[in-house]
Amino acid sequence: MRADTLSPIAPSRSRVRIWRTTGLVAAVLVFALIGVLFWLFSIARSSLPEIDGTVAVRGLSAPVRVTRDGHGVPTIDALTTNDLFFAQGYVTAQDRLFQMDLLRRAAEGDLAEIVGEVAVKHDRQQRILGIRATAEKDALNATPEDRERFEAYSRGVNAYMTSHRTNLPLEFRILRYSPRQWSLQDSLAIAYQMVQTLSISPKAALVREKVLAKLGPELTADLYVNSSW
Repeated sequence: MRADTLSPIAPSRSRVRIWRTTGLVAAVLVFALIGVLFWLFSIARSSLPEIDGTVAVRGLSAPVRVTRDGHGVPTIDALTTNDLFFAQGYVTAQDRLFQMDLLRRAAEGDLAEIVGEVAVKHDRQQRILGIRATAEKDALNATPEDRERFEAYSRGVNAYMTSHRTNLPLEFRILRYSPRQWSLQDSLAIAYQMVQTLSISPKAALVREKVLAKLGPELTADLYVNSSW
């Protein structure tokens, strides 16, 4: 009677090497992903508003107190009107600097500089409307009181940008640019675009006329409840 001894077939060395290499690559990728996420988190966190403690800021004539409610909405107490507007500019830049820069670019027709050709049509429209030129003209004709307050606000925005040049909001780093200094003109341009946004555009008026012709006044009134649309 004959007995044979059976043993498992050992995997080839090449197959073992492939699995080891795959595992090593996967581990490297996981650690790299964790590192990138941690880097993005640290950058995003570094640009968050400083809501506790004392911040030394040049440009104020007296201390200003800023308190925030449970929703983060600030309340500003200042001894002078100029300090109040300065602090308002600083705090607004703390909370919404990228949004502020985006709004003034949208108003003045400079969006394509940071997002490319997708915004060229919009920029052309804004420049034809002349919002920038109007803002520049009205900035020159502003009353001394208005100019003083607008410029105090601008100094507050610029003070924040200067002191946080190395840790601006994440959006600036992703788009690889730094915002230029704020001016009275920029505040006016954003205000004028708000008027533009809330006004009836020629295109919207034409659409409403088509709806009126198709559905009649009663149904149109139901669709357009707000007569300012």
